[in-house]
Amino acid sequence: MFLSKNLRYLRRKNNRQTQEELAESLKLTRSVISSYEDGRAEPSVTTLIKMSEFFDMSIESITNLDLISVDEKKVTHQKEIKKYASAVGLRVNTLNVENTQPALTFVPERATAGYTSGRESISYMKDLPTLSLPSLNKNREYRAFEIIGDSMLPLPSKSIVIGEKIMIQDVKDGQVCIVVTHDGVVLKKVYNKTKQSGTLLLKSSNLSYSPYEVENDAVTEIWKFHSYITQELPEETNDMLDIKNAFMRLETEVQELKRQLAEE
Repeated sequence: MFLSKNLRYLRRKNNRQTQEELAESLKLTRSVISSYEDGRAEPSVTTLIKMSEFFDMSIESITNLDLISVDEKKVTHQKEIKKYASAVGLRVNTLNVENTQPALTFVPERATAGYTSGRESISYMKDLPTLSLPSLNKNREYRAFEIIGDSMLPLPSKSIVIGEKIMIQDVKDGQVCIVVTHDGVVLKKVYNKTKQSGTLLLKSSNLSYSPYEVENDAVTEIWKFHSYITQELPEETNDMLDIKNAFMRLETEVQELKRQLAEE
């Protein structure tokens, strides 16, 4: 990894920016930039995407190529290839142009609200960042989503989940999927009740969350879980606490049901 060395080199090469100026451009703090350059910390995937866009260079070049010693002509050649691959306004943010893996569109959490309505818009989709990962079948369609919250423990919040697109009829009971509806994007265990009621039953691995059903007609996309990226080690869940919370929730629901029956 040449990240710390390259970041210092690129910052100084870019109009001799100070750490504070670079931090402001990337919406970070000076101390964070300092920790990257000293090798005391590593940036998240989202931050690497910002660096790639800011320096107009692929993530692989920033992290794995010694930019100080590399021949300047090679760097120029890489930029020309990247510009050519971008076609008409299409930004190749983190895609290594020498990589034959398919481009993977990444939907950050802040973009999920717009994604539900803009996913069919070419202009919207081309503005989303892209990733390139190994082990993806070029004949299949994949997408990456940033998942927030603790409903699918032990998966940490802010994990990036990669999904493979499938049809509703292909969903198997208990399969973990990214479900896109008009209301948003969720990661759940899915149980296919299409034949019985025309719905999907969505369950969280965290028992504190109640399962619920969505109409098939409300589902716009389903992505079967493929893999995930995280900077945190998944923590073991407290099963007894989860069970206790589940029983408390069930007791509350029973009491509410009794109250409603009494009023009738």
